[in-house]
Amino acid sequence: MKKTVESMSSRKNYVPKIKVDTLILMTDGTELEGSVFIRATQRVQDLLNEPGMFFPLEDSRTGEITLVNKFAINNIKPLD
Repeated sequence: MKKTVESMSSRKNYVPKIKVDTLILMTDGTELEGSVFIRATQRVQDLLNEPGMFFPLEDSRTGEITLVNKFAINNIKPLD
């Protein structure tokens, strides 16, 4: 049986996102460098106001995804 691939733009709940390189300073002094995914109309800092306690961060060196606890963040800034 052959599966058909549905276009992302045709999904009702699909929200286009952009990838932004960031530097995150955690409350314990740890620095995380990687990419977050936000809506094109959003700022990186807006991630902290979204529902949920965590957001995904793609490690810039390994490509691994880590869930970051919003309450453990001291500072977050884009690397543009």
